[in-house]
Formats: sequence, structure tokens, C-alpha cells
Amino acid sequence: MDLGRAIEFIKNGDKFLLSSHVNPDGDGVGSIIGMLGLLRQLGKSYSVICADKPQDKLAFLERFDEFVPYENSMFGKMSFDHAIIIDSPFLDRIGDPAKLIKTEAKILNIDHHIDGGNFGTVNLIVPEAAASAQIVSNIFRRMGVPFDKDSATALYVGLSVDTGRFRFSNTTSEVLRLAADLVDAGVKPDEIADKLYYQTSLENKIGLAKVLSSIELHFDGKVASSWLDYEFLSSAVGKELDSEGFVNQALSIKGVQVAFLIRETEKSRTRVSVRSRNDAIDVNKIARVFSGGGHMRAAGCKITGSVQDVKARLLAELAPVVGRL
Repeated sequence: MDLGRAIEFIKNGDKFLLSSHVNPDGDGVGSIIGMLGLLRQLGKSYSVICADKPQDKLAFLERFDEFVPYENSMFGKMSFDHAIIIDSPFLDRIGDPAKLIKTEAKILNIDHHIDGGNFGTVNLIVPEAAASAQIVSNIFRRMGVPFDKDSATALYVGLSVDTGRFRFSNTTSEVLRLAADLVDAGVKPDEIADKLYYQTSLENKIGLAKVLSSIELHFDGKVASSWLDYEFLSSAVGKELDSEGFVNQALSIKGVQVAFLIRETEKSRTRVSVRSRNDAIDVNKIARVFSGGGHMRAAGCKITGSVQDVKARLLAELAPVVGRL
């Protein structure tokens, strides 16, 4: 069993590098913090290095300050024989921290993406899991290690983020039972919800207004597009923006089956978030066309081109899919 092999990997290894995908989200950060609690109880040492600093809204989590952004000065001075990579479908998706992993290093790959690659020495990939946090939680359970409050809180955050606040179809009875166990371990759902979803900056409100004003409907209202251009994102307000979840504003329009948000992060270089209302449209397949990926109902990719060019290319890919609805 991969779970058994993962446990042996953790028991036999030490001095781990822990990392997640670039721009780590609530599931990546929460899963790593949860794993740190496990490693601490087992007396293991570790370093947490990611390509990017995690989102500030996650700073309320204990051990958040253990996340160290990669710096070029690390290369040649630090290297690891053991690594635990969480919530990243491919090794190159963690970015520069991959340079710190020795060629002969042993890697534990923990993930729930559909198209994840088996890049690890041990691959604990569970596509049916709602979040990587659920997989990490199962390691706790199988090993008989109790959830400490800080780990439980972080793992609950991972579950909440990747289930859309427990409203997506991946919110199974197993997920809810796990959430209950985490609450029993000291999690306070009201405090987490408030800090994650109801404390935003003025910059975010301004950015949200820009997104809302950009929404267009296509294919008889079945597809919605929205965007933020480089001019705005490079402004003082745009630089402080956390646009996570903005794509869902367009998806929430009645009749819309799929929505995408284009962010022009550099001139003619965009990051795209795509969301689907149901399994009738697999947005992971759309993102894969542009070398991206994710999940059936939530995916992302990078596309070179202006906002209007990228929008046209996405609509061309969606046209035959939407036509079958």
C-alpha cells in the first residue's frame, strides 16, 4: 500500500525538505504545516522552502513563519537527501526549491491532482481525496499520532479551501467526519472562516470591483470571462491584491456553467483560473491544452499573449465542449 510505504519513508528518513507548488495556497500550506506537526512528534528535523511566500491571509496559522522563500544563495549551500513534496502534480511545479534536491534523493510525493506525475520514490497520490490535507490527515490516523491543535487547524484550512468552504461535490461524509475530528482536536471553525474569508483589504475590494466590471457572457450565457490587465496589476493597488476566489464571482451568475479569470501578471503574460459548475465540463482538460492542470472543476494555466488574445483562445477551446451541453 502506498500509505504504508509513505509511513515507512517518514519513519526511516530525516532532515527533510518540505515544499509545495509555486504560490502555495491554503491546501499546500495547511498540509505542510500539518506534516510539520507529525514530524515534530516523531522527532524529525526539516526545512520548509517554497518558491514564493505564502498568502498573508494564512499568517494566522502557527508555524507560518517557518516557510522560507527560495533565494539563489541557497543553491550550493543547501542540499537534501530526503524531500516531501505536497500538493504539486509535477516536481517542476515547485519551482526553484527543486534545485536543492540531490539527484539521488528519495522523494515522498503526496498529492490529489488527477494528472499528477509519479516523480517520487514513493507516490501517495489519491485523486479521490478532497484535498492533500485529507491525505496527510490519514497518515496521522494510520500512524496513531494524535492531531495537535496547530496541525489540526492547518489541515482544516486545507479542507475548507479545497472544498470551497465545504460546498463542492468533493465534500463527502468522510471529509465531514475528518472535519469533526479536527474540531475535536481544538479547531475553531468560526475563527478560521472569519480569518480566511471575511477579513479582506481595501485593495481587494477595488480589485474585485475591476473584475466584476470586466465580466462578459458567451455562448448564450453558459461561459463567463473576466480579467485584470497588467496596467492594474502593476499599480500600487494591484500589487497588494489577493485575487484568489475572484473567478467564482462570474461562475455564480445564474446559467453560467464555466468561468475563467485572466490575470496579466506581466506584459503579454497571463495566469488563468478556470472553474466549472459541474462535471459536464472538465476544466482540467482545458488547462492541459495550455500546459496547465488541476482538477475537473478547478484548474489553471499560464498563456502568453494579450488579455484579448488569451480570451479568444480559451473561448475557442471551450466552444465544442459547451456546444455539447
